[in-house]
Amino acid sequence: MFGIVILEVVLGLIFIYLLLSLLATTINELVMRVIYSRGKNLHKALRTMLDDEQDVLCKKFFAHPLIQKLKKNKSDFPSYISHEYFSTVLIELLYKEENSTLQHVREAIHQLPDSKTKEVLFTFVREAKGDLDKFKENIEKWYQEVMNQATGWYKTRVQQVLFVLGLVISMIFNADTLRIAHHLSVDPETRRQIIEQAQAYIAQHDSIAKNAGSFSMSPQDTTVEVLKSRIYELINEEVNIATSTLGMGWQTAPPFHIREASWWAYLGKSLVGWILTAFAITLGAPFWFDLLKKIMNIRAAGARPEDVKKFKQIANTES
Repeated sequence: MFGIVILEVVLGLIFIYLLLSLLATTINELVMRVIYSRGKNLHKALRTMLDDEQDVLCKKFFAHPLIQKLKKNKSDFPSYISHEYFSTVLIELLYKEENSTLQHVREAIHQLPDSKTKEVLFTFVREAKGDLDKFKENIEKWYQEVMNQATGWYKTRVQQVLFVLGLVISMIFNADTLRIAHHLSVDPETRRQIIEQAQAYIAQHDSIAKNAGSFSMSPQDTTVEVLKSRIYELINEEVNIATSTLGMGWQTAPPFHIREASWWAYLGKSLVGWILTAFAITLGAPFWFDLLKKIMNIRAAGARPEDVKKFKQIANTES
């Protein structure tokens, strides 16, 4: 019995982490789109690759019609460039004539200002041994390696932003992990309701995940308007219901007064719980969704027959 209570408390925490992670990730995606962070990150990576003192290659590369066509508007940078596009544009910048050979490209590279990029290109020429296609392949591999590094930069930045967003969201909803865990541990009715909500959520979104191939929060091709609408739906249709069930919010907090000791004591106790929630949010919604399903299956294996029957009824209704 005690083990089941602990399991249900964990399920309740995972479910609220999932919803808040989903909200934070969607807000983060919206912010990144508004400030074109993906495009700036790509631009920074390409400037590193095409670095030279006179900025010859870099300026010509971004001025090329193929790259210009990838922009949403004149003021931003393209958020994605394929490795085929990169090699095609770079080789054309080096030598534009038809029926070009690797020797033509070698001579064009020789005309570039001395730089690390020039040395890298000469290395690829030597490795190609006269084969222009091999030279193109070397450039594409180089580009993919740099893009992998750029992805790492972007993910690190996203993690930092997610923690800040997670902390803000935790404070707004008063999502104190320690207080939520205590509330779940002493209130069987709250545990029952939150488990039912989690079961319904899994039944609904697991079918979507199967059709889409994976659990997806905010597809990269969604517009700013769609992301705003998704944030509104998340708050009003999912997060608010769960937070209301768990008794989150500021209704039970002492009245704010800068000289009131009880308010500062409440804030100090809550801070640890908010930080724990913020760290949980940085793990991302897919992590918590998968973990929720696994632990729900563990619970179902030892659940009462009426609980299993209720879960199946919810799943059949949602499908």
